[in-house]
Amino acid sequence: MKNVIFDLGGVVFSRDKRLCSNDLLAFWKIIHATPTPHFWLEFDRGTLTWEEMVLTMTEVMQMPYNHCDEILHEAIAQTRPVAATSELIGQLKKAGYKLFVLSNMSFEFIADFRKYPILNEFDGEVISCYYNLIKPERAIYELISNKFGLTPAETLFIDDKPVNTVAAADFGFNVFNFDRENPEKACDELRKMLI
Repeated sequence: MKNVIFDLGGVVFSRDKRLCSNDLLAFWKIIHATPTPHFWLEFDRGTLTWEEMVLTMTEVMQMPYNHCDEILHEAIAQTRPVAATSELIGQLKKAGYKLFVLSNMSFEFIADFRKYPILNEFDGEVISCYYNLIKPERAIYELISNKFGLTPAETLFIDDKPVNTVAAADFGFNVFNFDRENPEKACDELRKMLI
């Protein structure tokens, strides 16, 4: 293995549920349903604006616009780098792996997350909103592979959503299903695999 591709949400970044409002937890439960709601995928694709997203939330949550706007801002503000994953990324970098990001994420979320130095550890990225493509569409796996000259058989893709790892495996990547509820265990397993 020469390359490791990380998803961001649920793998590199997460939020402490104990610090989140009940309304944010309720909204996040909707977002993490299977399948992911179409409106959230379009937000990540970059084809639904922040304002359109909040308007959609008013219907889904049956709450006023301003409150839904606050919930979405809270979702960003409460997100932090996952300590265990940050440590693993540093170790993989030191071990000589090329590290990449492949993530479904809106313009607003990724713009805020760039304040964290952990994103500087990666050799390249494909963020869905910039390309109007989302996982698990095959085209986004083709994009990151072609953009950075990655050989799928030499590349491990890490994601917390099985639908995305199944599609990545179909493309030819090696895959790892990351347990967002137990990142320490997931990172230990990856360490044993890669280092």
